[in-house]
Amino acid sequence: MAADRTADYDDANHAQLGDPVKGAALVVEVAAAEKLPTHLYLGRDTLERLDVKYQQVRDDLAPWREKSAATAHDDAA
Repeated sequence: MAADRTADYDDANHAQLGDPVKGAALVVEVAAAEKLPTHLYLGRDTLERLDVKYQQVRDDLAPWREKSAATAHDDAA
C-alpha cells in the first residue's frame, strides 16, 4: 500500500498547475505585509473551487437563514 501511495505521489509530482516560484514569491510578499490574511489561497483552480463552495454555502443558507437566526434565546442580543 505504501508503495502504491508513493507511486501516486511520484506521478503527480511536477504536474501541479501552480508555479512554485510564483507561489513562494507571493508567500514572501504576504509575510512582509502589515496585516496577514487568515488564509492564503494560491492558484486559479483553488479560487474556482472556493467560488463553488461559497455558492453552495449561500444556497444552503438562504432558505433557512431567518429560521436559523430565530433559534437564539429570547434574551440574547
